[in-house]
Amino acid sequence: MDENFLRHCYVIRNSEQQQQQQQHNHRYTRFDDHRSFTEQQSQQQLTLTPPVDKYHLVYFGLFCCGIGFLLPYSIYITCVDYFHTQFPQTAIIFHLNFIYIILAFSTVLFSNIIANVLSVKRRVIFGYCLTLIILMFITIFCVGLEMFPQNLSYTIFLLSVAILAIGCTLQQSSFYGLTSMLPFRYTQAVMTGESFAGLLASCARISTNLFMPNDSHLSTILFFSLGLLFVQFCFIFYLMIQRSTFIEYYVRQCENAKRNEDIEFQIRCHAASINSKQTIIDESEETLESNTSTIRDPHFGILTMDTFDDQQQPIIPTNYEYSLKLWFRIKREWYRRVDCMRTIWPYMICIAFTYFVTLSLFPGVESEMINCQWRESLPIILMALFNIFDVFGKIFALATHHILSPMKLLLCSLVRFIYIPLMILCILPKRSPLLSNIFWQFFLSSTLGLTNGYFGSVPMIRAPVTIIEERKELTGNLMMFSYSVGLTLGSLLSYLLDAIIGQSTGVDWCQPVSLLNQTIWTTINNTTNNNDNSS
Repeated sequence: MDENFLRHCYVIRNSEQQQQQQQHNHRYTRFDDHRSFTEQQSQQQLTLTPPVDKYHLVYFGLFCCGIGFLLPYSIYITCVDYFHTQFPQTAIIFHLNFIYIILAFSTVLFSNIIANVLSVKRRVIFGYCLTLIILMFITIFCVGLEMFPQNLSYTIFLLSVAILAIGCTLQQSSFYGLTSMLPFRYTQAVMTGESFAGLLASCARISTNLFMPNDSHLSTILFFSLGLLFVQFCFIFYLMIQRSTFIEYYVRQCENAKRNEDIEFQIRCHAASINSKQTIIDESEETLESNTSTIRDPHFGILTMDTFDDQQQPIIPTNYEYSLKLWFRIKREWYRRVDCMRTIWPYMICIAFTYFVTLSLFPGVESEMINCQWRESLPIILMALFNIFDVFGKIFALATHHILSPMKLLLCSLVRFIYIPLMILCILPKRSPLLSNIFWQFFLSSTLGLTNGYFGSVPMIRAPVTIIEERKELTGNLMMFSYSVGLTLGSLLSYLLDAIIGQSTGVDWCQPVSLLNQTIWTTINNTTNNNDNSS
């Protein structure tokens, strides 16, 4: 009786096992069909002729986008004469620059997290709206109406530049991710737009001062209003080009390539989550055995799958299955980034060193340079020279980006560290700097901009070319991260250099020695009295 019953169970077991195996194979067949269809669709896309950028409208639009996300920062930094007048004996340029860079770095980290959650369009539109609101508030209430007292106005300017950093960096990281999927010249368009933003701000500030030499307040209102108008124009131009067939074609190419990776990821998660029991009755030993299959993956290790016949549904709890998928997703994203960094690490280090040197000197140290002939106009002229040659460097990079190898680029970025002591010698000692001739200030500022434009652009142009299609946007985000690291560390070094060179604003170093000593003692006494009153 028992023997017949066991044989009957064995027959049922074989029937159920075959049925479940068919269902299991059907699941994988659907994945394979979907994958083959996606690969076929991607192959069809590759065979299509890429659309042409008629009249270079997309190129010009991305150039304007580069202007739009860096112009607000350039407006603040270029208006150095206004801030020195409104807030004397303060290091406001250093503070504005440092706060902007720190918030920009934090935003880049956050943008890398939400890159797969929010589309480029939503991130860019949110960034533009945030930027326009803050610029409008500052132009009307702080610069125009001057509604706030000096101390509160100082704080509002610092808070406004922090919010601007969030909005502008969201745009910047999104555009670099987008242009990494396009031909390399479009990355150069965005970077040239960045440089042109600084040049535009410098020219606008010089023009408003020349147009209204006797009314600095009205010229500053006009300067901020022009900046607000330009940012609005760039926003409108982005809305015009963001649906172009040219951009959609290249974005679709990368999305189709990434879809294959997503399907493979779903297969791995599905295989790891199958844990349905299957009772195996052995006629001779009457024991239970598990039917175990394994899948080996180069990144995720060995995935084990146990099946049993007496239940059809998985017995793993839903929370555990979700945690397993989340862990695999985190692991996948980590390995994707590691694989990219193994290929592009020379470019990442090169761009970090380049902007580390630049931000340690510009705009903070340059704004402290002194010349008795040029006086307060000197920082504005030096910034204009930097921005002009920065544009030239980025244009030159487009034509000659293939000349230097990655290691030579890295070596050249290290050579730029010589600018730090040379520009300090243009300021120290205060009364008679070692490099006091105006030639050195113009020469160092110009070559600093030229090398910044070239060695800051070439890594951004070449890095996406060395990476497969599905990881081009990720490459752009990683390069943006390295760029932000260089900016942040350079801003920290600028504070140390500020402590070394001391305060230049608030003291007229060009007056006779007797009057100069009297001014210095008056400044020290006023500072001491203010500290005593505050305590």
